[in-house]
Order: sequence, then structure tokens, then C-alpha cells
Amino acid sequence: MVEPRRDFHHRLDELYVELLRMGGGLLATMEKTRLCFLELDHVAADEIIAGDHLFDDYRNRLEEEGLELLALQAPVAVDLRMIVVIMRIAQKFERMADLCEDIAVAVKNIRAVSLHSWIKEAIDEMARRSLRLVERALEGFKERDAGMVRELEAMDDSVDRLYRGFFREFDRGRDEELDVAVRVIMVARFFERIADHAVDIGDNVRFLVSGR
Repeated sequence: MVEPRRDFHHRLDELYVELLRMGGGLLATMEKTRLCFLELDHVAADEIIAGDHLFDDYRNRLEEEGLELLALQAPVAVDLRMIVVIMRIAQKFERMADLCEDIAVAVKNIRAVSLHSWIKEAIDEMARRSLRLVERALEGFKERDAGMVRELEAMDDSVDRLYRGFFREFDRGRDEELDVAVRVIMVARFFERIADHAVDIGDNVRFLVSGR
């Protein structure tokens, strides 16, 4: 009975490490996406779009392995919660990567001369804060620290305020072309959604730690 359990925990450790790799890749992609928008870099946008499948592959591998461990080993308590949380977070990471791809697609449809500096500055601040949320959520998971993720909701509130303020600027008669305005509002919304997903990861960390 010892060997099967040892194999189970070895596979669970591998699952954990694979999720951390996925998270590290996501953070790098988010930073690349932030710069991609700031610089309206169409080459970087193409690279982000082309790399999105990697996160689909991560999610698929993590879900398949997680489901196999659930089916064959019937884990309980903390081990059960760990597998469930890993699969949930993998799904959140994959959705964030999709949002990065959406931002890259928007960038490809914005001309470099189209954006005023206030737009770039406002969205860049949202992007930076969203990135910090994801970093904090991932660190809280690594440390299994519910206290670390408790701050995520307040951090997310600051992103929401930036988004609402950004949206209000367009109601003040700004002179951006309609198609540009729509695209940059979408980009702001995508960064705001990334922050929301980070808060959801925090909820999963609390579940992992407390079972509630």
C-alpha cells in the first residue's frame, strides 16, 4: 500500500509544479501583453496570439492528470482539495491567457498614431495592477497562505475604480474615433477581467487552506 501512495504523491507534486510553470508563463505573457499595448507592437501581438495554444495545452494536461488521480486514487481531505484547486486555477490561467490574446488582437487593429498618451497611461496602470494581483494570487497559492490573498479584493477594487474612471473619460466628449474608442475600452475591460480572475484564485486558495 506504501508504493501506490508514494506514486500518488509524486504525481501530485508534478501536477503542482506544472501549474507553477503555467503561472510563470502567464505572468511573462501578461507583461508582454502590457508592453504590446503600450507600444502598439504588432509583432509582439502576433507572438502572443501564436502562443495562446500553450496555455490550452497546459490546462488540458492538468485536467487530464487531475481527473485520473481523482478516479484512481480517491484522495481525501487536503490532497483532494489540492487536485480540485489545481484544476480550477489552471482553468483561470487559461482564461487569462485568452484575455491576453484578445488584447493582442485589439492591438493589431489600432494604428500607432491613434492613441493619445492619457489612454496609454490609464490602461498601463490597469495592466500593472492586474499583473500584481495575479502575482499575489500565485504567491498565495504557493505558500498556501489565506492571509496573502485576503488583500486581493481591495486590490481588485482599485482596478475597478480605474476602469470606471477610464470609461467616464470617453463620456466627456473625447475626440477619439469610434472604432478606436471601442477597442481601447475593450482592452481596459480585458485587463479588469484578468484582475477578477485573480480574485477567484484567491477564493480557491482559501478553500484549499480551510476547506470552506
